Amino acid sequence: MEGEDSLHQFSPEVLVQDSNVKPAVSLLPPVILFHGTADYSIPADSSQNFADTLRRIGGKAESILYYGKTHTDLFLQDPMRGGRDEMFEDVVAIIHGEDEAALAKDAVAPPRRRLVPEFMLKLAHDVSPF
Repeated sequence: MEGEDSLHQFSPEVLVQDSNVKPAVSLLPPVILFHGTADYSIPADSSQNFADTLRRIGGKAESILYYGKTHTDLFLQDPMRGGRDEMFEDVVAIIHGEDEAALAKDAVAPPRRRLVPEFMLKLAHDVSPF
């Protein structure tokens, strides 16, 4: 985003600490950050630091890390692979929360089907700059 000189303009972690913004942080809904530990574009600790900052100034936030996953593994390759998708399962569990009937349906749902061949997913993983 235009280099470190613009960090104060584009970094959400910096922006929420601005005295004009900080009072509004406690009004935000809970923030959940999903991040792969092998992300090339943004280090996973950036999400952890942002969640820590939000909590420190009155927000509700958490970061969920996925070991060995890149930026695009989480929202591109894994969903297209079919079968078990850890982040998908986490998102559905959060959405369904305490809804026991919905959670019971999730537990017996058929596996998601593969959308593309594995070699294409591996190629996408290898060529992605993220």
